Amino acid sequence: MTRRIILPALIASSALLAACQPMAPQKGANAASPAIQPAPQDTAAQARTATPAVEFRLAQDRPGADLRELRMSDKTYYFLLAPALTRADLNAATPMKTREGQPFVSLRFTPPGAQKLAQIGRQYSGKWLVFTIDGRLVGVPRIAGPMEEGILNLTMNSEEQAINVAQAIEGAAQ
Repeated sequence: MTRRIILPALIASSALLAACQPMAPQKGANAASPAIQPAPQDTAAQARTATPAVEFRLAQDRPGADLRELRMSDKTYYFLLAPALTRADLNAATPMKTREGQPFVSLRFTPPGAQKLAQIGRQYSGKWLVFTIDGRLVGVPRIAGPMEEGILNLTMNSEEQAINVAQAIEGAAQ
């Protein structure tokens, strides 16, 4: 009886202590979420693709010349084929949680990547970034305005997704 009361209390208090802290990778968890699960490859192909293709493409909600369509259940986006930011622009990806427990991935950009991110924030506020890893859609965050710090925080649906996305970006999810 005591275990039934103490265990949930410990779990609840642990969740409160996790405010804005990095999340540890889960042992035994899948390497990548189903949304970004790479297609099965042979060992030689895996060795050639150790660094995942991480890309951010500018998008808007109106069709235009040279734009591709991305239909979602609730919205349609039109995006540029050429990426505005890539894995080469990133320094690190860290899974985190807000004080309220909302998981997110904090992306830290290189100095040149941070300059690009800041320019995108200034020039394309209100537009979106289509975020993919190895060609698989991860999310479509809205550009809220200038991002001068060189950090982009992306909300995730679960802790597992945040961990998996960070691992995939870092190349650990092969």
